[in-house]
Amino acid sequence: MTFPHRPVHTVLTLLLVWAWCSHAVADDKTRTNRRDGARMVLVPAGQFLMGSTPEDVGPQFTETGLPVDWKKYTDDEAPRHARSIDAFYMYRYEVTNSQYHKFTTATGHRTPPHWKGPKYLKGRADHPVVEVTWDDATAYCRWAGTSLPSEAQWEYAARGAAKKDAQGKLKPSPAFPWGNNWDRTLCNNSSYHFGSDLLSAKAWTKWYEGKQKVNYPLTTKVGSFPRSRSPFGIDDMAGNAWEWCLDYQLPYQTDTLPTKSTLRSRRGGSWANVALHLRSADRQGAPAGNLNLYTGFRCVMPADKPRTSGPVDVQQAGDRFVNFVLKEIKNATKRLPGITRAANRAADRIVHLDGNLLSAGDQSFSLEPVWRAGGIAFSRQYTPEGSAAGFKKLDSPEDKVPYYRTKGFVEHFTVKKATANDVVLLGFENETEELKHAIPLARELLTAKALVIFFGSAKAAARLQKDVGPNRNLMTITHTVPDGGVLSVKGWPKKICSGRSIANRLYLWAFEAELIGAFLRRDRMPGILLSVTYESPQIFNQPLLNKYKFVPAFNITPVQEGKLGRTYLGHIDQIVGRILDGQRHKFRKAASWLAEAARKKRTSYALLIHGLDPENLPGDPGLFKVFSEGNAYYPQLDKLIQPDDVALFVGYNWYPRRLARTVDKGKARQILCFTLVDQAPPNPALYGEVGELYHPTSFDQLPQGDNRIYIDLRFAQYNAVLKVPGFPVPALETSSFAEDVVYWHLVADTVELLGKKK
Repeated sequence: MTFPHRPVHTVLTLLLVWAWCSHAVADDKTRTNRRDGARMVLVPAGQFLMGSTPEDVGPQFTETGLPVDWKKYTDDEAPRHARSIDAFYMYRYEVTNSQYHKFTTATGHRTPPHWKGPKYLKGRADHPVVEVTWDDATAYCRWAGTSLPSEAQWEYAARGAAKKDAQGKLKPSPAFPWGNNWDRTLCNNSSYHFGSDLLSAKAWTKWYEGKQKVNYPLTTKVGSFPRSRSPFGIDDMAGNAWEWCLDYQLPYQTDTLPTKSTLRSRRGGSWANVALHLRSADRQGAPAGNLNLYTGFRCVMPADKPRTSGPVDVQQAGDRFVNFVLKEIKNATKRLPGITRAANRAADRIVHLDGNLLSAGDQSFSLEPVWRAGGIAFSRQYTPEGSAAGFKKLDSPEDKVPYYRTKGFVEHFTVKKATANDVVLLGFENETEELKHAIPLARELLTAKALVIFFGSAKAAARLQKDVGPNRNLMTITHTVPDGGVLSVKGWPKKICSGRSIANRLYLWAFEAELIGAFLRRDRMPGILLSVTYESPQIFNQPLLNKYKFVPAFNITPVQEGKLGRTYLGHIDQIVGRILDGQRHKFRKAASWLAEAARKKRTSYALLIHGLDPENLPGDPGLFKVFSEGNAYYPQLDKLIQPDDVALFVGYNWYPRRLARTVDKGKARQILCFTLVDQAPPNPALYGEVGELYHPTSFDQLPQGDNRIYIDLRFAQYNAVLKVPGFPVPALETSSFAEDVVYWHLVADTVELLGKKK
């Protein structure tokens, strides 16, 4: 028999492309994946008890006759814990040899070694594919527009939703897909092939080494055991082939970090296993690169049909803010010719005069191009005396300050004077700061004969031009977004949600896209910053920051005007438009928590790592006590959080372990918003006092509880999104758009609930 290697994990979650890969059939309870022809079954949302207790396992061993000392192999099924599962589609059958052959033929991916060539063994087209690694399985999923199931999804699909007892508590679901009674004839397993139950390692080994070995693998045609079908109508969830899952195999309900040696989870047992491993709660991990004749996989897809284009359906107030942003993305696309003209002038000055690229304005705007992943590495922040810009001082101990906030970094990236060779990007996310500082800053910069590119509303640009007069060194990139809030909500006295802050940033990054294109047309490739959350980013970033503006010996491929801007804005459209897909219920629940906290005079904390500072920003209704930027909030929150308070974390691409523990300790609620990654770095990055970063690929592998909501921000996994031909690092940031949309969506939803009660 196969004895379990005990767990631990690495990470991968797929951005799912639906437009071409699936279509609904009948009443939407089944679908067919167009790419591989697989039939999918809807697994409805529900709850169940995941894992097992010794009290669960005891009767199972009595039922199966397994040796008592094998109970030690069930230890990793504890603690049993309640899980809530969102609806999803799962392949009714394991991926077959014929489906895998389509994939290898289409992509050139390697075939399983036992095929001994490009084609599977004769007569086994409809058998599950085996002898595939976890990486092979995930490559198939990318091709098919699917993902591997999380362990929680897999176990729920196998066992079914839990029933409740008289007190309303969840009862354990059956041990096997068909029920609690063991029957070796109900699925493809070693005892089925032997003819009676194998109840010792010695008996199993004797069978396994028998004459049938020449016919391995002893898989059967998928769906051959209909009596073992799961409560949701899914076949072969016990036996036939082990099935890779998405997760690392980590202990339940912990925030343990995976390591290089952490195993990937597998579920369901195979043709070579005894009853122990055919129980639906059983876990047996394996190295991601493991190849064996027992292991295959099946795929899942989200149940919600994703938004592909156009506005989102308006069901709650925050949806209107999403549509505002989507409309502004369209407007920015229409204005690309003017943005490109400004980019060409800027590129000429920087290339031919060796000028600097500076940013000025208030803190939020002027920091954007300087320290965002995917930004141009030689950008600097212009901070003359009296400027509204500059890095805030952190409360962290000196040795815990993140690299990008150290004294040396800040000094390197700030400039006190501009010259006639420089290009300065001037803008404000806060209109109050703009009224104070825009005109004095512009005058100062134009006196120095710098090229000033102003980002803001047409009204603000007209005010600036009227004051400084005609000047060839002043260019404007404008929008028509009004000052203050952009949404009216019934029952609330003022408009809410700042639109200009996100609009100014949108036009700024569209300009940066076109500036990169302008550099390429001038035979230059600027250095692009790698995310500080990636493993050892300084090794890549340091030469770009300190040695050169443009990458030496780079084979330049020129791009057409407008191309990079359109591509980038298209990415932002997809990121913003997909945030609600499958998560609307989470936004509703989160808003209800925040509204309840406001009514009960509890404190809601907004922990905003990306730099938006909504306090005193016109359009913010003041629902939160805000800690904006970096890791300054951790020590503060530990002393402040009280029972029934709410902590809203709007972060980056990592799980805030310390924060989550602090909130749990304070018996408060937490709304944790960050993006899931496709692939974690081989070694976690170190980030200030946060320490080692944990980049999950699914929320299912994180601790669960009634006081937690997880929301996926869905931006590019290490922030930058735009691929420049031949360059190893993508350019241009995406995180702040997702972060701002989620923040303002929750603000609008909460205000809507509070307005209804007035």
